[in-house]
Amino acid sequence: MKLPHLLQFLHPSRKPLVWKIAGISLALALLFFLLFALSTLGEINDLGIRKLTGFPGGNNYLLVFQNDAERRPTGGFITAYGILKFRFGIPFISFGNVYDPKLIQPGEVSPDPTIASLLAGDFFPGNGFRDGNYSPDFPTSAQELMRLYHLGYPDTNFDGVIAVDFTAFENLAKVVAPEVLGETGLFSAIETKVQDIDLHNPDELAERKNFLGDLAKYLIRKIITSPGKYSLAAESIVSSLDSKHLQMYFTDSEMESRAKTKAWDGSLPTVASGDLLAVVEGNYGGMKSSRYLIRDVDYSVEVADSENGLQPTAHLKISLKHWGDAAEPISGYYKGFFRVYAPLGAELISGKIDRFYDDGLHSVYEKIIQMNPGEEREINLTYTLPESVIVGDTYKLKIVKQAGSSDDRIRAIVKLPHGYLTSSSEFEARENLAFFQTDIMHNKDLALKIIPDTLPPRLAWQEFVGGLTTIDLRFNEALDADSVSKATFAITDANYRNSATDNVVIEKVKFIPPQDIRLTVSGVSEVCREWYKLDFSGVADKHGNILNNQKITIVEWLNSAGEICDKERKL
Repeated sequence: MKLPHLLQFLHPSRKPLVWKIAGISLALALLFFLLFALSTLGEINDLGIRKLTGFPGGNNYLLVFQNDAERRPTGGFITAYGILKFRFGIPFISFGNVYDPKLIQPGEVSPDPTIASLLAGDFFPGNGFRDGNYSPDFPTSAQELMRLYHLGYPDTNFDGVIAVDFTAFENLAKVVAPEVLGETGLFSAIETKVQDIDLHNPDELAERKNFLGDLAKYLIRKIITSPGKYSLAAESIVSSLDSKHLQMYFTDSEMESRAKTKAWDGSLPTVASGDLLAVVEGNYGGMKSSRYLIRDVDYSVEVADSENGLQPTAHLKISLKHWGDAAEPISGYYKGFFRVYAPLGAELISGKIDRFYDDGLHSVYEKIIQMNPGEEREINLTYTLPESVIVGDTYKLKIVKQAGSSDDRIRAIVKLPHGYLTSSSEFEARENLAFFQTDIMHNKDLALKIIPDTLPPRLAWQEFVGGLTTIDLRFNEALDADSVSKATFAITDANYRNSATDNVVIEKVKFIPPQDIRLTVSGVSEVCREWYKLDFSGVADKHGNILNNQKITIVEWLNSAGEICDKERKL
């Protein structure tokens, strides 16, 4: 049976919704069939097959399918769910409707006040299972989903929750049965057929039901009859676990600990020491506009040298561009929020936000974003970081990937005071600067060693300013004021332009904090481009590194009126 494209699986009489649920159900069926069947391969075995299935008894798992094109804090809008039961190690799967009235609690709102506000309206029936993934911490959302399900079906209990998004399914299909994807991919084909669902057509929504069609039968048969692809399928599943397109929560503490050790549990990390950056999106506009939203994140940490030690300040810019088309129904108006999770104790200095809160583990900054296709937005925040981000001589940064995201570009820059040096295997070190850039595919841990300042200050530039009686010297770092008052300075005419020797005298030395010295002089003749030799010793930085026996040249580019005498500055 040759099946070059998904459309060949569909009979014209079948309703688009039935087709969509077939694909969704298949996604869940295939992924969790493989989790069981391939558990003896690779890293999946680390979870423990007996623990996973509850053998010889049985375990029940709540399965949720998340559409990452409509991004939610744990990955995407919950568009379908299933129940996976293991009995004597054998899996049984049934599927349910997220619009089931029993899974909606009339009068109840989301525990998250911003989400409650974004969802409020005449068509909001009440807080329900499909909006239960409100927390970016998957274990928290998993417990909330089990709670909401139990309210509707009190006789059902679960041993865990497993969430999979569309990207995980599509990546698996690429290695198992790529012929069903067509040229445009599975998402485009499905969404083209079911745009009435995305526009919340009430008739279509009312007819949601469980369905496994010809496509499901074909792909399951394809897996069973293709043992040579088992290892590729296992690798695809592990990759989805690593990249948070597939997440697991277990009520069993040992299983949950194993998942957490591998970062497969989707938990939002906390840091007792070190820096943390997590950018979390919640799309609550009812459109698949997250699919068309490009997010670039620039994060820089500037470290100042103070009497109390190194003081870090963070600067964050999130650039958003909606590349969708207003004529494309699924890409339209975007309404949602972006949240920045920073280390507990971070304090906002500048930036427009709609909400700040402390969740007990993080400082959280929130901005509501509304934009039409073609529009752009920027979120700019500056906040102090707690001293704990630098431990001993090391700055640490954990960058957290949001579940469901695939194409976020992250750039991190750390700038230390002049005089310090950096060393790192993750950052690109450039003296007192360090750079890191990547398309974030999974959580990233970075470390930067701070090498103390053992170098004397360096002269950055020297100039006549305002005329021929003032010379300014600028150094590359903050100076010790006491050292400047004790330093020695001497200036002589180099006789570069003429042979007449000026008797130049330094009348006054003034320190201009943090890193400038101003010399008041007399005796300089008005000779354009003449050279003067300056000798000085004893200038030190705040760490006691002394600059001695320095000989520099100062060129006379000004006349006595302070005008430039040679605009091209040709010697």
